[in-house]
Amino acid sequence: MKIAISSSSNDLIDDKYKEIARKVSKYLAEQGHDLVWGSGSHSIMGICYDEFARVGRHIYGFTTDKYASDIENLPLATHKIEKDTFDLKKSMFENADVILFLAGGTGTVSEFFTDLEEVRSNDKNKILVAYNEDHSFDMMKILIDDLVSKNFNSKSIYDYFKIVNGIDELKKCL
Repeated sequence: MKIAISSSSNDLIDDKYKEIARKVSKYLAEQGHDLVWGSGSHSIMGICYDEFARVGRHIYGFTTDKYASDIENLPLATHKIEKDTFDLKKSMFENADVILFLAGGTGTVSEFFTDLEEVRSNDKNKILVAYNEDHSFDMMKILIDDLVSKNFNSKSIYDYFKIVNGIDELKKCL
């Protein structure tokens, strides 16, 4: 299965997030899954690459011109340079069976809501999983709960994604 991982590339984040990414990536790679990701060698994105590369899994990377120079640090991946982040997100979405969201910033949150709306509005058959062991997605859940309580979304929105709190729950989603 091809699993897209959306996450942070900021090296300044707390090491606990990096350790969670290492544990999750190692598990997924050792289970025989392939990686689809944003062609980054830094922080969580680099950790994901390293774990999938370590066991010889296929790695499919998407990036934009702004970050294309980083490709030279990622020789074991097949890369595609997209014109902008809209196309990057679309390519990642289309090339994955499962989309997993690890801790990240605005890019990760943007990808989550973009993918959620694509699955909801267009009946796309994708599994969306927010990995919440570190409580990174608690506020996102509060936001969605608020949108439902105000009838901006129906309760069916919860049918389009899962929030998991550890590896055991992740296994059940896959």
